[in-house]
Amino acid sequence: MPYSRRPGIGLYKMRFEQYPTPVSIAAHMVWTASMKNRIKHLTALDLGCGNGILITASILAGASRGVCVEIDEDMLKVARNVIVNNYLDASYRVIFIEADATIIDYSSIDVVVMNPPFGVLKSNRGKDILFLLKAISNAKCVFSLHKYSEGFIRKLNNIVKNHQLEVIWFEVLNMEIPMIYSRHRRRIHRFKIVFIGLEKRFVGG
Repeated sequence: MPYSRRPGIGLYKMRFEQYPTPVSIAAHMVWTASMKNRIKHLTALDLGCGNGILITASILAGASRGVCVEIDEDMLKVARNVIVNNYLDASYRVIFIEADATIIDYSSIDVVVMNPPFGVLKSNRGKDILFLLKAISNAKCVFSLHKYSEGFIRKLNNIVKNHQLEVIWFEVLNMEIPMIYSRHRRRIHRFKIVFIGLEKRFVGG
């Protein structure tokens, strides 16, 4: 499987907080969304798509169309090449957009499946919330990963209340990412993340 290969050194850029979404977590996300009838025959959007794993999984799970949005031109090329070279039939149903995912709007999107930047770097603080709000504004249903913290949970509760959302999935998971940056001191970095599913209570909301 192309997404199981060890990421190339120098491929990921720290300023964008890029890192590979583990295959097991990507599969779990899309399987969960699919079991809730939020994938098949729908248009899926990934904000900050990275190597394209979540959209690939969504298409393979029955999504009618996928939209990959990525600010990094090099990473978007990686996503396109992986999908075209390994999933040719699926590639015809994927649209690739090079853009800042937090400042453009999208049409005809049913569900967002994403693993946004966690906002760990000082320059990126709050970026995860910006991604989440953009996703909420462009789709009825959102499945997303976020770094676990009490602060994020408080923000999530406020977002759910203010935007009249229903929490259809909430799960704390363990994530592992390989040593891909010079600042990393361990071969495997382990930390807790929150996998959430949110849905608008009213279609027009």
